Amino acid sequence: MSYINRSIAGLAGSLALTGVHQLFKKYFAGAPNLDQVGEEAVRTTLAKVDAPTSDEEQVFAAAMTGNILSNALLFSTLATSTDTTQIITKTLGTGLLGAAGTYGLADQLLGNNEATDTDQKKWMTTGYYLLGAIVSISVYNLLERRSNR
Repeated sequence: MSYINRSIAGLAGSLALTGVHQLFKKYFAGAPNLDQVGEEAVRTTLAKVDAPTSDEEQVFAAAMTGNILSNALLFSTLATSTDTTQIITKTLGTGLLGAAGTYGLADQLLGNNEATDTDQKKWMTTGYYLLGAIVSISVYNLLERRSNR
């Protein structure tokens, strides 16, 4: 088990999740806007240290960076096995855990939560995280097979 392979796989899963989320947000009415969660976290943090929060592009960039890195960390913990049974349970568990964490953070940070306030948005968010988990474990297994040759 290579930490580099795990890191690459986690980043791949995170980028897949983020890419699909951004596409759906742009082209599908009623898609969740999970960026709101990260942006509010950035604004709250900056307010606590009396830093300015007027540049929305910088807030968005900081939120996206945080989202990608935190999801990469989440998905890299998944990439630890090539056993089929473990892959299935870890993929489902990690995907569902990531989605549930997002719901909780959205409710806590946004109060009147518009990011995941409908069943459709919750199902879509769950799908994003399951996709990220599937991509992550797939990339990990590919990298492990190649490094074991």
